[in-house]
Amino acid sequence: MNLMPIYSTPLWQSEYPDFEEEKETLLKTLKEFKEQTPTKETPRSNIAGYQSPSTLQQLEELRPVFEYICQMAFKASADLDFVECDIALTEAWLNVNDSRQCMNSEHVHGEVFSGVFYLQAPDGSGKLTISNPGINRMWDGCGLVSQKNQFTGECIRIEPVEGNIILFPSYIPHSVETNDHDEERISISFNIIALPKGSIQQPQA
Repeated sequence: MNLMPIYSTPLWQSEYPDFEEEKETLLKTLKEFKEQTPTKETPRSNIAGYQSPSTLQQLEELRPVFEYICQMAFKASADLDFVECDIALTEAWLNVNDSRQCMNSEHVHGEVFSGVFYLQAPDGSGKLTISNPGINRMWDGCGLVSQKNQFTGECIRIEPVEGNIILFPSYIPHSVETNDHDEERISISFNIIALPKGSIQQPQA
């Protein structure tokens, strides 16, 4: 009998170029933004901690970061064999979680790609949890597995690494664990659309 894998869940990871040289500048920019921008009254994904409005992509100082993220999305769309696409970052927001603060239970987004960029992530500050979208937890087989593998694992827990950008399809349920470190975890979350070439109106020069 042959075992045939049918579906696969893609995930992309990249280190932001020259992160170590730019880290302090980026953190300073985000600190100033946080001081000037109050948190939303009902954050979309934080149980506790600061979460900015989802307009961070408008910050001129972060343009190189978001351009790099869009380049990742272009490559991801090619990996998935999409038709030739225009890529646009629709929203981005800053997350700051102090000790014992976490984000909410798993959620999904409606765009094409979602992701996170870690700027400060001490050891133990909370892993990114990605749920296996192919498994229904009502499946009785979940209780029979002695050792999880690519077919039966219900989730994967990814250790955040400063400077790393994680990109994944927006349909994947995901959450973030509690920050058990005394220092803050600082990250930027974002959503991206991909539409057939020519669908996105380009800004006038």
